[in-house]
Amino acid sequence: METTSNIHVEKQRFYIAEFEQEAAWLSFMHREGYKFLSTDGYHYRFESVEKEDWCYQLDYKENGVAEEDYLQMYRDFGWEYVFQYRNWFYFRKKHIEGEEEDLSVFSDRESRLELCKRIINGQLLHLLPIYIILLCYSYLVIFTDFLNHSGFFGGLLNGIAVGALLVVIFGIGVFIGQFGRLNKMMKELDGTEQ
Repeated sequence: METTSNIHVEKQRFYIAEFEQEAAWLSFMHREGYKFLSTDGYHYRFESVEKEDWCYQLDYKENGVAEEDYLQMYRDFGWEYVFQYRNWFYFRKKHIEGEEEDLSVFSDRESRLELCKRIINGQLLHLLPIYIILLCYSYLVIFTDFLNHSGFFGGLLNGIAVGALLVVIFGIGVFIGQFGRLNKMMKELDGTEQ
């Protein structure tokens, strides 16, 4: 946690399928007096403000472009555009005391299901070819005589390949876990979860 003047920085990690937890955390932080400004995916910048009850929501757009009509749609429903990080768009809306309004952007089953599909199609499926290529490269370097593995250079290539293989294995594990979580959410929303 780092604070300079009225800017406060928190380190936090949310995976792809944890967009609801991220929105809840940003809402909590605002209630604690920290208004969200921006993120690089790991560092979250906040401005110190009065403690107020704001609801945050994230939306995912496959093309990553915030067209004016897209932003206007949110403004029409009272949401304030805050920030864009890659294909994720952050919005917030002030909770008015005494109102029982559902502040969730994706309050109905169909819109939440559609969001999960966009995330899978736009984010997770684009990562799969990268993991496959790295896995094949690592296999070629480590388990075949694709490159001459003699001397310092060969040892260095082997070390890099082993490191890349470990990263790929970890990445595939995270990928499968996030895909599984989103798939489970979709099944629950679709009513097919047993």
